[in-house]
Amino acid sequence: MTAVGAPTLLDEVERRVRSLAAPSDAHAVEQAASRAVAGGKLLRPRMLLLAAGERAERGAVVEAAAAIELLHAALLVHDDVIDGDDERRGEPSVAFAARRAAAAAGLAPAAADRVGLATAIVAGDALLVRALAALARLELPHTVRARIVDVVERAMVHAAEGEHDDVLLAGTAPEEAVIERMLEGKTADYSFRAPLVIGAVLGGRSEAAIAALGAIGLRLGVVYQLRDDVLGVFGDEAVTGKSALSDIRAGAPTLLSALASRDPAWPTVASHYGDAGADAGAAARVRHVMRGSGALAAVEQRIAEATAAVRSMIDDAPVEQATRDGLVELLERCAERER
Repeated sequence: MTAVGAPTLLDEVERRVRSLAAPSDAHAVEQAASRAVAGGKLLRPRMLLLAAGERAERGAVVEAAAAIELLHAALLVHDDVIDGDDERRGEPSVAFAARRAAAAAGLAPAAADRVGLATAIVAGDALLVRALAALARLELPHTVRARIVDVVERAMVHAAEGEHDDVLLAGTAPEEAVIERMLEGKTADYSFRAPLVIGAVLGGRSEAAIAALGAIGLRLGVVYQLRDDVLGVFGDEAVTGKSALSDIRAGAPTLLSALASRDPAWPTVASHYGDAGADAGAAARVRHVMRGSGALAAVEQRIAEATAAVRSMIDDAPVEQATRDGLVELLERCAERER
């Protein structure tokens, strides 16, 4: 159970994810919510299983891991609405699919757009509610269940704040400390720290181990998001399943863009960064400056340094070697991934 792969247990989690998201009727919202959970890498359940170790009750671990995956799917659906993305995991986003279906049914463009947005928002809400209900129903002592809910509450509020700041600061060049807080809030807390802490709590680990795993999760999440920001501009769309234009069009306030904005050449492309109509040519010019300025190389160096720091934290964590090995494997995936 401590292995990152844990195929049989992960298979069980995946089945439970589909079951939790399964439509109870033919309503469009139910169908959209069900489709939104397909195709995930189950990274968050993997972390939860890894942190839980072998002493945790299997049923509770599977249920909690599935609930965390639903939370993640819900936030992705909402994130696509916020960013105006038409693609997710190589498939039409929930909003785009609903908008296209509404247009095919004869609705005017404005009405079809409204249907698409509404479908995505409420489908994400439905996934959130089902995930939280699954956690609330965990057959655990009240104090344990309450602690898990507290972890999720904190992480989800931080995610909301991070999303808000990401939009508020779009097109600007925030200080690195501000970017760091956004990275921690938008992604690292809910997506990395929470699964590791919840798994550790379910596994009955010591307070020292829970704290160590939480700290590792926060730093691991920053590595993941730094890599995600690079892929958002330089990634291969056929591999990432996401547009390589969306971050440029949104003017995403990333470390990559903040460093590039300090270069004398940045004013020649600054109008493209944050331009909702930026095309492939404009994006190529932005990428050229990001490379030429040394910003891309600097972010890659930052990823390497952060990866080394997390590896040291893992080495010192008061957990068994199998868990440390699994965390190192996850770290390498986050730092070196292509999607």
